[in-house]
Amino acid sequence: MHHSFGALCSALIGLGMAGGATATWAETPRPGFASVAIIGTYRAAGPAKSQYTLLSIFRQESAEGPPAGIATFGWLDSGEVLLVQYTEYVPSITQAMSRRSVTTPKPQPLDIKAAPRYVMVCAWPLDSKKVPGKPIAVYGERDDANAQIDTSPDSTLTTLTWAPVPASLAARNFAARDFCGEIARNRKSPVPAWLIDARE
Repeated sequence: MHHSFGALCSALIGLGMAGGATATWAETPRPGFASVAIIGTYRAAGPAKSQYTLLSIFRQESAEGPPAGIATFGWLDSGEVLLVQYTEYVPSITQAMSRRSVTTPKPQPLDIKAAPRYVMVCAWPLDSKKVPGKPIAVYGERDDANAQIDTSPDSTLTTLTWAPVPASLAARNFAARDFCGEIARNRKSPVPAWLIDARE
């Protein structure tokens, strides 16, 4: 069964943590929660092309909901860390969503085993001058068991999600450098992008 992107967004948003937090940004914020997914289609009929949409949702239950930046990094089995997506400004960190659409330059169905095994989603509050505060990072693991690949004679639809996991399971894979802090401060990724866009 094919999924609409709107339905996928709704499902991911519904995965958020229940309950509220009393912390404010003047204090140490409570850990956040994130969902990451990719959905896209490879079309073999006509001009062959692959189009994918990457979605990250970061939720931070706090007494305040300041504007924020959000970035997602992926760790490959090769040990390489790549940028999945980055959004410089979203209205509220309470529920920060980042979306990136990609048309890959070499059309072919996405190999889910080549997708990042772990993802790190980080968000940081922005003050009135858009100066970033301390990033908060949360993690996910690729959910192969629930990946869906629907094929037809002329297309392949792929839906892949990353399930939330404790930092103790995944954080070490991103420990080589301060990926979140660098992109928050410099507004530029310290590493290349995963899935190069043919339009970039």
